[in-house]
Amino acid sequence: MSRNALTMLIVALAIWLALCFLTETLDPLSQVQQLLAAGFAEVQNVRLTDANLDSAGNCVDSPEDLAAAASATLGQPVSVEEYALARMVACESVADLKGGSDADKVARIWVALNDAAANNGGDIVQCLTGGHGFGPEGPRKYATGRNDPTDYHLALVRACVSGAIPDPTGGATHFLDKYGFADADHKYDPNAYAAAVAKWTGYGWHRVLVIGKGLEIWT
Repeated sequence: MSRNALTMLIVALAIWLALCFLTETLDPLSQVQQLLAAGFAEVQNVRLTDANLDSAGNCVDSPEDLAAAASATLGQPVSVEEYALARMVACESVADLKGGSDADKVARIWVALNDAAANNGGDIVQCLTGGHGFGPEGPRKYATGRNDPTDYHLALVRACVSGAIPDPTGGATHFLDKYGFADADHKYDPNAYAAAVAKWTGYGWHRVLVIGKGLEIWT
């Protein structure tokens, strides 16, 4: 992808997302299709990597190796930081209970960027992985394990990092998936959610925004 084409793509994404926030028509698949229809053939929802997974389904490849593989797939440099953010979005923002909209994705990217700046000395990879590589969510560690990102995830990341898509969270540093709290039967567990809210409130954090299907932004 040429620099001019990438610039055009980022501008188009920024304009389209702004319109979607206003109209609440946040459907990532339809946006991909409309970008393609507009002539942005560089974004094809191409899977950037094919990561190796362990028996539990978690990624075992290093961030550096996967960023290199993504670079080879696209035929252009993809930094470790860009790849890590794209993989986080692919793992954290999915369909059904956990949202999946572009608003959801953009909010998560910005929370991670803010968290890295506020609590990790600006080190995005450390912020996302806790220094332990990609894998399941844990203390001070985002979910980056099972799902490989696409060039669409990467385009959203680059649009946020460049500032073409401004921060909708007001500098927030945490997100909470309300309907990600499930019982043994994989059904929403309101008691587990309430316990998490009480815990976060006890830390002095407070909810500032709710997006889509229960994605809560906290600061």
